[in-house]
Amino acid sequence: MRVMTFNIQHALDYKRQVIDYDFFVNAIAGQNPDFCGLNEVRGKGWLKGYDNQTKRIADGLGYNGYFGKAVTLDFGNPFGNAVVCRYPIKSVETVIVPDPPKTEKGYYETRCVIKAVVEIEGKDILFLVTHMGLMLGERLNAINVICDILDGTDMPVILMGDFNNTPDAEEFKPLYERLSDTDKTGDCTYPSDKPVKKIDYIFYRGLECTRVETINKVVSDHLPIIAEFNVI
Repeated sequence: MRVMTFNIQHALDYKRQVIDYDFFVNAIAGQNPDFCGLNEVRGKGWLKGYDNQTKRIADGLGYNGYFGKAVTLDFGNPFGNAVVCRYPIKSVETVIVPDPPKTEKGYYETRCVIKAVVEIEGKDILFLVTHMGLMLGERLNAINVICDILDGTDMPVILMGDFNNTPDAEEFKPLYERLSDTDKTGDCTYPSDKPVKKIDYIFYRGLECTRVETINKVVSDHLPIIAEFNVI
């Protein structure tokens, strides 16, 4: 089973600074993932560029897709995360992360976690896709939501996304207590042209990770990660 996490920055070609669905479809297809979690995805809205981006990418791949709206921007433009999957999605929902008090100076944005159950090789696997906030309070709330989900299931789990902090961050300790990180070396993922820090992750439990690679190809502003698993 091949799993991919990719912050696509609303399908914006990082070098040309234009939205290009074919470019992103080809980049994802080239890695042949069975499941891909996407961050910074737009839904259908009134502003130019707010298309049904999940459908455009899923249809281009010939996959199933789901868009999880975290927030509505500019009075009617949906924004959030998405999944595209080779297999049928048995169940899926969007869990909104509660907004923390705005006690830090900086940009706040409502976040979410997608919960998707997919049957692969005869076993149900829970995939969690999220994009954590820039503020510590946002990340702490997201981690609390994720830990509640993890503590309430016995299914094998894969958690992925842009966590907006580095592996040594103190707030990630509850995740390391419950899950394993596929990338022990901490390959940098951002910014894609000259990566200096790792902020994108694939965590797991109840599966065997056999391979992980950070794809060193500039498509969006983040480098994607691909991991391979044995279903056990």
